[in-house]
Amino acid sequence: MLKVRKKTHPGFAYGGFLAGFLCLFLVLMTNASSPDRLILGRWEEVDWQYEKVNAHSNGQTLPGQVIEDDARQRIASGLIIHKAEKWQFLPDGTLRLSDGSAIKNAVRWSLKGRGHVLMMQYDQALEESYTIAKLTESEMVLHFHTDIEVRGIAKITFKKIR
Repeated sequence: MLKVRKKTHPGFAYGGFLAGFLCLFLVLMTNASSPDRLILGRWEEVDWQYEKVNAHSNGQTLPGQVIEDDARQRIASGLIIHKAEKWQFLPDGTLRLSDGSAIKNAVRWSLKGRGHVLMMQYDQALEESYTIAKLTESEMVLHFHTDIEVRGIAKITFKKIR
C-alpha cells in the first residue's frame, strides 16, 4: 500500500512560530519590574553632583562635581526636597521626606511618561518634576535643571534602605 503524506501549509508553521514568540514575550514582560514597583520603599541620599551647562565659552560643559552643603542648600532652597535626606515612596502615592530623624514633608508623587519623569505635588499649588536617569532595585539617580548661579543640571543619587 502506498502512503501519501500531506504537506503542511506554511501558514501553520508561521502561526506556530508567532504564537510561541508572543508567549515568550508575555512571560518576559510580566517578570520585568515596572518603575512604579521599583521606586516603592525607603531611599537615602548619598550624593549630589552639579554639572554646569554653560561653563566654557567653547561650548564644553564642566564634569560633574560634588556639591558642597551650602551650595546644595542654595540650589534646593525653592524645592520640595529642601533639607530631605531620606525619601519613602508609599504605594498610595504619598512621599514622606525626612531629615533622618523626623518627617519634614508629605507630598504626592506620580510617574509620568514611560516612568522616567517623577512628579511631586505639594499643597495643590507647587509641582516639581525630576528626570529619573537610573532606577534599579538598589539605586536611583534623579536629574533636575536649576538656574541658580550658572544654569546647570543637579544629579541626586540614592541608595535603597533595606
